[in-house]
Amino acid sequence: MKKLLTSNLAATQLFRGAKVTETNKESIFSLLKKTQTLMPGDTLVITSAADSLPLQDSLERVQPASIQHGTESNSGSGVLAFLAIFGCVVGGPFLINWLWQKHLRNQAHKLAKSNFAQYDEWLSTYNSYYKSLAPDMRLRFMDRVTWFTTTKEFKCLDIPLDPKMPLLISAASVQITFGLDKYLLDFFDTIYIMQHNYNYGLFAMPFEGHVNSNGIYLSWDNFLRGYEDYTDADNVGIHEMAHALAYVNFMAGDNKGQDDAFIKRFYNFSAVARPIFNDMQTGKTNFLNQYAATNYNEFWAVAIETFFEQSLRMKIALPGLYESICSLLNQDPLREDKLLTVV
Repeated sequence: MKKLLTSNLAATQLFRGAKVTETNKESIFSLLKKTQTLMPGDTLVITSAADSLPLQDSLERVQPASIQHGTESNSGSGVLAFLAIFGCVVGGPFLINWLWQKHLRNQAHKLAKSNFAQYDEWLSTYNSYYKSLAPDMRLRFMDRVTWFTTTKEFKCLDIPLDPKMPLLISAASVQITFGLDKYLLDFFDTIYIMQHNYNYGLFAMPFEGHVNSNGIYLSWDNFLRGYEDYTDADNVGIHEMAHALAYVNFMAGDNKGQDDAFIKRFYNFSAVARPIFNDMQTGKTNFLNQYAATNYNEFWAVAIETFFEQSLRMKIALPGLYESICSLLNQDPLREDKLLTVV
C-alpha cells in the first residue's frame, strides 16, 4: 500500500484516476476545487489547453566507441573475441527475456485454446462487448485477454480469488484497447482486488477503484455491477482501465507499454474534448455525467465509459467527441466488426 498522503497536492494525486462512490462525489468536488486539476492521471503532465506535450524521441543516439587496432596479426581475432564476450554480457539478458516472453505467449495461446469453451461462456455471460463480437473477433479478443492475464499478478486483499476474476478484469482492459497495437499496459504488474468499496490513505470517503504507480485497484462488487447494467455509463472496470491506459502513455515515463501512435492521436481527441470539458467546468451540462467536470482526467474516463455503454446516444448528442474517440481507439462499438483498421 502506498504511504499515507497528507498535503493538498497529494490529495489531488490520490483522487486523480479514482472512481468514488456516488454519495461522496460532492465532498471530492469541494476538495478538487482547491487544487490544480490536470489530465491525464495523477502526475502533472499535460498542462496546456492544446495538450502540446512534446514527444520524446523513441530512439536514443549512441556514438560507438572507436577501437584501436594494433599491428599484431591476431588483433582481429582479439577484437572479435571481445565483441563476442561483450555481446553475451550485454545481449544475454535481452535474449533470455525475449525467449521467456515467447514462452509465456505460447502458454497463453495454449491456455486460450484449451479453455475456450469455459472462457467463452464466462465472457458471454458477463461482458456485453464480447458477446456482440463475431466469431473471428472473439478469437482475437480471447487471445489478447489470456496474454494480458499472463502478464499480470492478481492479488485479492479481502476476498478469495475467483477463477473468473483475472479473465473478466483483463477483458475490461482488452475491450478498451481492442483496436490498439499495444494493449498489455506493461507498466503495471499487479492488479489488486477488494470485495467492496474501500478506504485509501487518510480519506474517509470510500473508493470503487483507483490507479496509481503501485497498480490498478478494483472493488469486485462494483466491477460486476458495472457489467450487469451495460446501459448506464457507470462501469468501474472500464473507468479504471481508461485511467490505466492514460497512465501508461502519459505518466509512467519511458516504458515498453507506451504507444506513440496513441499519444499522437490523443492530441486530435483533445482538440475536440478540451472545449467540451472547459464548458463543463463553467457549469454547462451535456450528455456526459457531471462527474466528468471534476478534472480532465475524470472527463477522459467518463467519456470512455459512455462511449462503450451508451454508444448511439453519445454519437447523436456529441458526434464530434464520439468520432474522435473512435479514431483514438481505432474502433467503433456500433460497427459489427468493431475495428476501423485491423492491427
